[in-house]
This record gives sequence, structure tokens and C-alpha cells, in this order.
Amino acid sequence: MNEHEIISGLKVKNLDVNPSLKLKFKPRTAGTPVKIGYVSTNYSLDCRADATFRLKSLTETKVLETASSNLNCLKRILAWNVEHGILFFRISSNTIPFASHPKNTTNWRDELRNLLREVGSYVRNHGIRVSMHPGQYTIINSERSEIVEASIRELEYHADLLDIMGVEGHIQIHVGGGSGGKERGIKRFMRGFSLLPENVAKRLAVENDDKIYTLRDCLSLHRELGVPVVFDNLHHQVNGNGETLSEAFSLAKDTWRGTPMTDYSSQEPGQKPGVHANTLDEEDFKGYIGEISRIGDADIMLEIRDKEKSALRAVEILKSVKLG
Repeated sequence: MNEHEIISGLKVKNLDVNPSLKLKFKPRTAGTPVKIGYVSTNYSLDCRADATFRLKSLTETKVLETASSNLNCLKRILAWNVEHGILFFRISSNTIPFASHPKNTTNWRDELRNLLREVGSYVRNHGIRVSMHPGQYTIINSERSEIVEASIRELEYHADLLDIMGVEGHIQIHVGGGSGGKERGIKRFMRGFSLLPENVAKRLAVENDDKIYTLRDCLSLHRELGVPVVFDNLHHQVNGNGETLSEAFSLAKDTWRGTPMTDYSSQEPGQKPGVHANTLDEEDFKGYIGEISRIGDADIMLEIRDKEKSALRAVEILKSVKLG
């Protein structure tokens, strides 16, 4: 079965997205700080929220034990973050190991419902923003039907996890592969998007990447589908169309109904273009927030390798600089 046969057998329902389906993060109010975040792991704690295991070890018990441990660690990370003024966090896609794999028949949605709701309650009560970012094999514009199907299952898992938690949160993905040229790749993305359940479609955001799809390409998907665009400054630096940082952020900002989220990293010196920094370059970060704050507010996800250590420094920098 090819992708056209998949599409013809399913109802195409999301090419004209109902605005009511979109998440509505409220615009920043005066005096509310920019939220700084980091990705999935806290090296200051003695636990992991992204533990997994080999597929050959998969059992229902193994899934539930590992996922429960991950969620309990996630609660600890969120509490640590709140204590240190970090109110944005990207939840690991490994929270429920092999959640979307056909061999995993564990009813994790019911078995872990109470624990997931505990996490969600903490997120809501403390004003934390969360997001998720499926891995590189989640490609809804693939030419291979089995990859499209697996990608949809993976996105359903992410949306279900956030739904059970009862939290707002975007799921950001890249446009995907460029086989046949970008125009064809974008059309395949639109077809893949049309197959998504509503709870996935309303959470989806697209990010400009460092190799194929630029900010302008993502903006074209926003115009067609209504999906917001997560602006990644480093990707734009190595794969852009000539827009300045402030111009690019302004274009991405206008795709959001409320406070946008952005990905930030500087280039790691001595590495190939696009490699994330090992630690926060404070002067580069000050320049970044100075540029984007002239345009408007955003919550900033640090894609920096030392994670919470850089987030702590970023929080302190924001306290010491005048934005806007």
C-alpha cells in the first residue's frame, strides 16, 4: 500500500484547521517573566526521566516499571525547576518506552493515568509550560507508507500523554525529508497532516531545520494548515533565506495565537555548522534576547548540552538585563 492508498482510505479532515482546535497560550502580561527551558534531562538529580531498555526486553511489567520511574523523576525535575525559576520544560519522548511500537500492547493510558494526572496537576498549578519533540524518525512527509503510519502512531502517543496529563503543550516536528524537492516534500507533509487525529493536529508545531526546510518553508505550511512555527535560531543561521534574526523571529511570532516558543543555541566552536553549544555563550544569548525582545515576548527552549546548568545562567541573565 502506498501513501496515496492510505490517504484515499481515510477521511481527510485537517487541511482546513478549525481555529478553535489550536492551543491558546495567553499573551504575556506586564511583569510576567520570559520562561526559560531545557530538554528532558537534569544532570543535577540522581534520576532519569527518559530511561528505556532494549526492545527484546519488552514486557508489560518492564514498560510500567520504567515509565513509572520516568514519571516520578519528571515530578522531581519539575519541582527542582520551579525552585530555580525555570518554568519551561521539554518532556522526553521516552517517558513511556516503546509507547507506539506495535509489539507494546501495554495499556499504559489506564495503568498510569493517576500518575500522569499528578504530573499534569503540578504543571498547571505552577504555571509551567511543557512541550515535546518526537525523534528524527517521526516523518509524516515520508514517501514510505509504513513510516507515515508509524509516525502517526508516535504522534498519537505524544498527544495522548499530554491529554491525560490535562496540560497544554505543543508537539514540534521538522517538515521531514526532501525527496523529489521541497515543493513535493511540503505537499506530502500536508497529506500526512490531513491524516492526523484532531488531538494531534491541534498540538502540532513545525520547526525550521538546518538542512532542508527553512523558516520560509515552515511559514508556507502555517498559511496552508494554521500550524505555528517554532523558530530555531541556529538552524536559521546555517539554513536561512537571508532574514536577520529579528526579521525571522517576527515572521515566526506572527504564526502564534499567544506567546510563541523558540529554540535557542549558539554554534559550538570548532564543530561543523549546526552543532549545538556545550554550554551557554552568555554574550551571544544576551544578543539573542536583545534582538527578539524588540519584537515581542517568547518562551525560550535552550538546546544546549549542559541543560539545567545553562538554564540557571540564562534565568540570571534575564534578571539582569532590560528587555524591549
